[in-house]
Amino acid sequence: MTRNGQRRKTNEDSEDEGCCAATLDTLTHPCCCGGVWSQAAALWLALLRPSLSTGHGADPAAPPPRGRLAIAMYRSVRHYRVAVSPTRPPCCPYTPSCSTYAVQALHHHGALRGGRLILARLLRCRPGAARRRSYQDPVPAPRR
Repeated sequence: MTRNGQRRKTNEDSEDEGCCAATLDTLTHPCCCGGVWSQAAALWLALLRPSLSTGHGADPAAPPPRGRLAIAMYRSVRHYRVAVSPTRPPCCPYTPSCSTYAVQALHHHGALRGGRLILARLLRCRPGAARRRSYQDPVPAPRR
């Protein structure tokens, strides 16, 4: 109890929001989907030096996209999914996860619109934003 008679909020009262509960800045936080900076570093590595980004085969979430830039982005996400993600605890609050979303966005929308969708998703990847969307955030249908 506080002085004015209100009950103090305890850990049992608050909803568990995972490892990012007190973090406002998901750009530098190491947990939330690897942080935007680690994703961006992998992307630039794949774009600048595609020979260093070895192919890991097709992703079960979506086949490879068309176009050089989209393929380079796809390879960087595949590298993250195969080499980096298994070494970290799962903490993405969304369904599908951010890396699955990225693969599907690149397949359906290509490099430009897919890249914009991916960046927007990574910027909103935190428990509060996921709760407002009921933890569901599918890739929008492609425009025809």
